Amino acid sequence: MCQFSAGAELANAINDVLGGANVRCAVAFWGTGAEALFQDAVRNQARIICDVTLGGTSPKALRALGAPGNDRLRHIPGLHAKVYISDRGAIVGSANASQNGVGLGGPPGLIEAGVRLAPDSEAYRRAIPWFETQWKEAQRVDDAAVDLATQRFRPGRVPGGRAVRRGSLLDLIAADPDRFSDVSIVLTKTDTTEEQRAQVREALATAHPGQADTIADLPDTGMLIGWDGRDLNRWRRTFIELWMPRKNLHVYGRRVLHFHAPNGAVMSSRAYWPWIQQVVGGELPTTARIAETDAKMVRRLLDKHGDKLFSAYELAAAIEGLPAV
Repeated sequence: MCQFSAGAELANAINDVLGGANVRCAVAFWGTGAEALFQDAVRNQARIICDVTLGGTSPKALRALGAPGNDRLRHIPGLHAKVYISDRGAIVGSANASQNGVGLGGPPGLIEAGVRLAPDSEAYRRAIPWFETQWKEAQRVDDAAVDLATQRFRPGRVPGGRAVRRGSLLDLIAADPDRFSDVSIVLTKTDTTEEQRAQVREALATAHPGQADTIADLPDTGMLIGWDGRDLNRWRRTFIELWMPRKNLHVYGRRVLHFHAPNGAVMSSRAYWPWIQQVVGGELPTTARIAETDAKMVRRLLDKHGDKLFSAYELAAAIEGLPAV
């Protein structure tokens, strides 16, 4: 049996599941105070997998959950799932273990939805081995992981908590990074050379001989080269490119078609801004308006950070870290 719920009803369902036995959570982000979701006995036995790289997990929550000494608290870079499991069933949905997601002593800050899987359902039975696979691949939340969470953490905000200039994409991201959590944002001022692009095309055609013609037909624009392996591993398939080689900002919405690690290369589709709107939901300014409004701020970010891949949380923190002008 599958039961749909949303808002406070979903939060209540999650709390009920977390009150069961053999609690397992593969939930990306844990906000400050998330330990209150568990009774003491359950908290000590629960197995939890989180993400500490994307800026949504509070180091205070990790410590309250037993880090760095809790062997049952693990992390996977780039985990974005929200799956709560116990003997009472499972919840699969959009809600993180945070104030915005499930509410911690109050109503959730965002509109979330999910489904509850009965413990005798086929979907529930399939969720168990999926969790166990993630558990085997996850790493313990040690001192280094807590330090990384401390560096990256930026508390989520309820939309409307920050003034947003008309036409600004960066203000939208800074005000509500949760909305943009499914996309990467790439800031770059570097262009690629014809020789570099030819090398990547040749290497990809060799690796994928059946797609050689398709690779040859892909545009030169949207090919990013020289990124390290860590960036490639966390690069989301849908991303926003903010390219500013000189004084003019160019804004693109792209989808990754191929990665090529030896060259640190990403080959992406032609630009198509509606893809981004479909992923993040709601209205966005046009790319031309963003280029006009955000050019100065993008230049300041490039001057400070250079070419860089950001998650929405990382970019929001970088924007807040800019000195006032």
